[in-house]
Amino acid sequence: MLAGELHNSSSSNLKYLDTVWPKLVQMNLNTVLVPVSWELIEPQEGQFNFDLIDGLIKNAREHNLKIVFLWFGSWKNMVSTYVPAWVKNNPERFPLLIAKNGERYQMLSTFSQENIDADSRAFAALMKHIKQVDSTEQTVIMMQVENEVGTNGGERDYSKTATKVYESEVPERLMSYLQENKSSLIPELKQVWSENGYRTTGNWKEVFGESGAANEIFMASHLASYIGKVIEAGKEAYDIPMFVNAAIGRQNEKLGTYPSGGPLPFVMDVWHAAAPKLDMLCPDIYFGDFTAHCQKYTQSGNPLFIPETLAGDRGAANALLAFANFNAIGFSPFGIDSRMEDSLADKSISQLYGVISQLSSLVLNSKAKQQMVAVSLDAANSSTSVGLGAYQVNFDLRSARGTGATPALGYAILIQMKPDEFIAAGKNIDMQFSLKNRNDKVTGILSDEEGKFENGNWVPGRRLNGDEIMVNYSFSKLFTEGKSGNGLKFSGVLNIQRVKLYSY
Repeated sequence: MLAGELHNSSSSNLKYLDTVWPKLVQMNLNTVLVPVSWELIEPQEGQFNFDLIDGLIKNAREHNLKIVFLWFGSWKNMVSTYVPAWVKNNPERFPLLIAKNGERYQMLSTFSQENIDADSRAFAALMKHIKQVDSTEQTVIMMQVENEVGTNGGERDYSKTATKVYESEVPERLMSYLQENKSSLIPELKQVWSENGYRTTGNWKEVFGESGAANEIFMASHLASYIGKVIEAGKEAYDIPMFVNAAIGRQNEKLGTYPSGGPLPFVMDVWHAAAPKLDMLCPDIYFGDFTAHCQKYTQSGNPLFIPETLAGDRGAANALLAFANFNAIGFSPFGIDSRMEDSLADKSISQLYGVISQLSSLVLNSKAKQQMVAVSLDAANSSTSVGLGAYQVNFDLRSARGTGATPALGYAILIQMKPDEFIAAGKNIDMQFSLKNRNDKVTGILSDEEGKFENGNWVPGRRLNGDEIMVNYSFSKLFTEGKSGNGLKFSGVLNIQRVKLYSY
């Protein structure tokens, strides 16, 4: 999925999107993440209106785009502002979370069966309708259920009902899961459990201790159970992939604090135990170490999809890292409909998506997992070296040797086609090749072509040589390192090159 997520309110009016759809196509998207709010499809209890859904699907089809719907049901970014008026106006029937100080937050409680049932009925009705109008064409390919759920600051629900549950036995389903998967549990969760003696019975504090971890695990289990029931109701109506998303790293990058109980790495196992029909846990990444976040969200076989993240050059670089290094199934910058201006920064994602579209058959090839790598460089980390096949490949930010303004970022993908042949795409980066552990031989460029892929076939452009492949003139030093001074040069415009190597 070369995707983008619309702003929260953009999909609430079909006319508003009239000029947006063609621009999304121009940006080389193939998928759009589209919010759907509970209040708009069920304005009166039990009375559904799916005209908006039908219009969104129709317009996506007309522009050859796929849709991932984001169900803004009980919660969106923790709070319950997208629930219908008939829910908002009846907090006695649809109770809210109670904070430690007794304050009632605008957040539906996870401990109310009325809340679960109402959300489940609405979501099931939505999925039934999508199946009726779309099961043949399959414009809608996935569903995100709720959005960035949790409670702030590592706290839990302190209502009387929630406190009674907190002081009761940890559910058998979670305890059985922990015992059955003890050897493969997420390390941070396993450590908390081990510090309390791997207890198999007891209340939440007895099993998981006095620290805030017990609150985190408690809320995660009940949020996951609630959403798991919504997912089960939806899948019973129409079984397509469904996922949840997590806000990560927003408080000094301390995972597990914002929002507490959401599908963060620490509690991934808790979510799987409480919501067995859930297909993926997905990170919204704006802060921190992108690669580390991707590593966390590929634990335990979890497929990587990034439904909300940065755009611009940083987003383009991260997309390459996700696709090439972590086998991601999709990448989606947020607010894509506000990134359709003519500034270079906003073109970065569309240029990257255009290149990845051309390389898709190579990127998706199962063999490519061991024959492909992406890198991202900046002023603080201006070079790196990666082994690929028989070669060691040095990547350098172009400004490291050049003159003029320093680019903020360089990024590239390299795919090995044959032992001595590579496809590369990049921006603001130089690449040089040498044989691993063979300083007695020097590696040079046999041929280098700019070009593009059309229908999977390589169409060559300029044949590059001379200044276009000379990245270093320190010949005596290079020869001792097994490099010739030749290499691939990628300037400030993302492009694709095909290189063949030889050694002498």
